[in-house]
Amino acid sequence: MAAEKQPKTRIRTWQIDGLTTLADTVPIDTSYLNLPLKTRLNTFSISNVWNGNTVSPIQSRLWFKNEKKVDDLFGLQYQPYTITPQDVRFYNTTTPYSRIGYDRGFVSGHEEHEINFLFTGNLNKAVNLGLEINYEKAYGHYLNQEGKYVNGAIWGSYDGPKYFLHASLSFNTLSNFENGGIKDVADLSSSLSSSDIPVYIQGMSGYKYIAGFLNHGYTINVQKSHHDSIESINGFGEKEMKDTIIYDYIPLISFSHTFETTNSVHRYIEQQAKQNYFEQVYYSPTATHDSSNVLTIRNTLAVTFEEEFNKLLHFGFSVYARNEVQRLIIPKTDTAAVYWLPFDNDRNVMLDKTNASRMFNTSLFQNQWMNNTFVGGTIYKKTGKYIFYDAGGEICLLGYKLGQFHVKGRINAVIPIGKNTMDIEADVRFGNEAVHYYLQHYRSNHFKWDNDFSRPMSLTIKGAIKYPTKWVKPAVNIGFENRTNHIYFDATDGLPHQKDGNIQIFSADVQCDLTTPWINLENHVVYQVSSAKEIPLPMLTLYHNLYYHGTWFKALDAQIGADMRFFTKYHAPILNPAIGQFCVQNEVNIGNYPVMSVYANFYVRLLHLKFFVQYTHLNHLFMRQNTNYLAMPSYPMNRDVLRAGLTWHFYN
Repeated sequence: MAAEKQPKTRIRTWQIDGLTTLADTVPIDTSYLNLPLKTRLNTFSISNVWNGNTVSPIQSRLWFKNEKKVDDLFGLQYQPYTITPQDVRFYNTTTPYSRIGYDRGFVSGHEEHEINFLFTGNLNKAVNLGLEINYEKAYGHYLNQEGKYVNGAIWGSYDGPKYFLHASLSFNTLSNFENGGIKDVADLSSSLSSSDIPVYIQGMSGYKYIAGFLNHGYTINVQKSHHDSIESINGFGEKEMKDTIIYDYIPLISFSHTFETTNSVHRYIEQQAKQNYFEQVYYSPTATHDSSNVLTIRNTLAVTFEEEFNKLLHFGFSVYARNEVQRLIIPKTDTAAVYWLPFDNDRNVMLDKTNASRMFNTSLFQNQWMNNTFVGGTIYKKTGKYIFYDAGGEICLLGYKLGQFHVKGRINAVIPIGKNTMDIEADVRFGNEAVHYYLQHYRSNHFKWDNDFSRPMSLTIKGAIKYPTKWVKPAVNIGFENRTNHIYFDATDGLPHQKDGNIQIFSADVQCDLTTPWINLENHVVYQVSSAKEIPLPMLTLYHNLYYHGTWFKALDAQIGADMRFFTKYHAPILNPAIGQFCVQNEVNIGNYPVMSVYANFYVRLLHLKFFVQYTHLNHLFMRQNTNYLAMPSYPMNRDVLRAGLTWHFYN
């Protein structure tokens, strides 16, 4: 009897666009190359502003990397750790697929641990279920710096010929201690250990984001059939070709409904409010228990005419209407703000249960409800050989965000040149944005404000050219943005301010990777300039990665290399821990310091197993007297660390 043939693994992944709710195919990353470099910080951007620990509020030093994906003022700095419904990947697999990973930083008393797990599988050709969980805990090298997060998602999808459904539940919990930075940078070159260097404060920040998502719809399609030949194994174990009829379903029109709800909570806690760090203590001199809460519920109805519907002009288009309801919990009076209660993230309970009723006492707090209605649409062309495009926009017709609008257009041309292909892309965006309620009105123990800011407006123009060849892979990205009525936080008073007039930002992002059969050199250089001090940017940001790669014994892929990160001196923003915002300052310059690492990375083909060893911030070993290794003013980066990790893929 012939042996049973194992099914071949095929994995398809896609995400759901947040506005049009259209599915967008995304590739799955199975490459072993640069595994030790794919930390959450490095994946977000080649250079970031953060507190120096691996779990921290984050802002990219590259202007065009700081895109907004959560509608919460106090959640923007945690976006790299936040899984939104639009980040969830849906799968369709011919065999179950799972992945497990573990990384560790080996520093006595300052360990780092990261665990990742993913599983997905199909119940049949149409139904898929999956689960992803990520955990990281980093103690930090300095006092009061420990941080940790847990995030993940549960999802399911049905992809039938007529009816489709996508559902997910994502969860994100992050907490990090706040120290306000070290008091004296000169201590970095002293004999003090990092954990003995004095810091400004002892506090803690916490952030929770939970999102539920449901997208479903009905497609009107036509059925087409064609003959094909497939290879099969007969009863004698011999290969033979058989004729068969293949049925394809060509979608024409889709009607869909999308429901999305998110709940975003931010907390800041101090056991001692007066620590000679913040100038004001408005409510409680003994302790700080600040909190904010944003609940958002969205319903979207959409009609999509697929490209196959329009045979004459060969493009698809979609129109939609969306209702958005937001609820913010705010104190009725200034004195009510003191009753926000401390929260223990480890036990998921309030610490002061005796006063728990005060937190929801309607005489002290109220719900601020806002209702918004949007309409929008898009046209697109995703099929073909050479030209692809999409253009669309939306406007708010009713509610708090009345008059908010966004329009955008993108065109992509694929041009064959000899044996290679040039990729050219242009992108234009224009719109304004309603000012978030918490930017207009906010109360906390150290800061409070009431503003009447005008709406910021922006025009963004981007262009990109890529021409990868066998030996050289150049890519150039040019970006220009004009911002009007820009809102920023100032470090002198910790309050939001608005810049009158226009600010221009220009960016030239150049990548050029040199490849050979054994040696690769990845180069990434970003030039940026801002016309105003309210948007500080380093003029140059560099990243280089030199490595050997090859296959040993036809079974083991190896990569051994070194990388370096660098940015020129500039007035980097500084974190205000009480409000969780990066504030503009004009007193301290940081930069002109390289961060170098070495690594060895391997992939066992038969086992689908990747593992690595890495020594980060290697140059600290011979540059101990240099105190310029600051992630932002007063916040030094971690010192040299030995890391190791593995990732194991399973396809059955």
